[in-house]
Amino acid sequence: MINDILKKHKKIYVLNINLTGAGFGAVLLTTLSQLRYCERQNYYPIINYDSTSLNAFFDSTKGNDLWNQYFQPILPFTYQNLKNALQSSQVTEQDLITLPSDEMIKICEEHPDSIYSYTFGKWRFNKPEQLDEWYALQRKKGQETIQKYVKLKNDIKNKVDQFYNDHLAGSFVLGIHIRGTDLHYAPPVSPPEYFPHIDELIKQHPVLKIFLATDQRQYIDAFKEKYGDKVFYSDCFRSDNEIAPFNRKEISPHKKGEDVLLDILLLSKSDFLLKGTSNVSEFALYFNPLLKCKDLSISKIKAFGQDYGDGWDNMANKPAWEIIGAKNIREKSQNISSQNLIQLIKFNIRKKYLNTRNNVSQSTIYRICKKRFKSLIE
Repeated sequence: MINDILKKHKKIYVLNINLTGAGFGAVLLTTLSQLRYCERQNYYPIINYDSTSLNAFFDSTKGNDLWNQYFQPILPFTYQNLKNALQSSQVTEQDLITLPSDEMIKICEEHPDSIYSYTFGKWRFNKPEQLDEWYALQRKKGQETIQKYVKLKNDIKNKVDQFYNDHLAGSFVLGIHIRGTDLHYAPPVSPPEYFPHIDELIKQHPVLKIFLATDQRQYIDAFKEKYGDKVFYSDCFRSDNEIAPFNRKEISPHKKGEDVLLDILLLSKSDFLLKGTSNVSEFALYFNPLLKCKDLSISKIKAFGQDYGDGWDNMANKPAWEIIGAKNIREKSQNISSQNLIQLIKFNIRKKYLNTRNNVSQSTIYRICKKRFKSLIE
């Protein structure tokens, strides 16, 4: 096998990347984009997310590779096969290639053939005019890459099938994904913004059941109070504050990843999906190309006093739960599409500067904002 691989491919590329601070969806998304990079370069990809591939989900009690905790090998020749081939000199170091982690992340965030779940990375400064077409292209890339490489382990597949058969089978299933906790890179959507759409679908499908996927424990209560026994959800860990579950210490690294993956796969089995911006809900669409959705945050550029327009600073906006949790999450807020004065000034300054350059340092924006704001209140 190794001789055929070396004849057909320029190099063997071992996927191993530093994703400290990234959620499980980001790990999956970066994996898909690395696989597409290998296709462009004619490299043979092998995943080795061991303890040196920094992330929140590697669990040494479950083995030496994060990917193998949830998925089958992407291709028949695995990292263990590679180690054996190196020991027997069938493969040499000259047959291998690696990129520094920051260089690969740059490729994942800037190359047009990478997959994007939201308009971040290069798109932060060059937002596509036709968002629907742009999303359709990203989802097509995600779907074809998953179909080619991603195979679930049987225990994961069995858990998904068991939950679906026990709770959802035989009904029209409405998948709902709603992000809370630390979401700051995209406009958050509060529970009451979902309610009118759910009500309309219940009229069309009286036997409707809701599968609710969320990282925020309080959102479960809000949906249960409104829709009662129509609501089903997995037994995953949910945060009660603005700290995302994968950054909480109460659960094992393996469960952190499994919780997210099970929700992705159960959402993918829905008949229709209501969503906000998230890797989780996008992956549900990648796993099921026939799934239709309505995205409630796709056209927002401002929400709850924050702005998310061109060139926003990834860390400038407050986490979703910090701003939504301060409101009544059962009634529609007056400022679901608003920005405060400081954010408005920052937005207009960014817009002006982005006409002449690709990036503006946050310190520059801050100095200009401070000067403008001071002149307004004097």
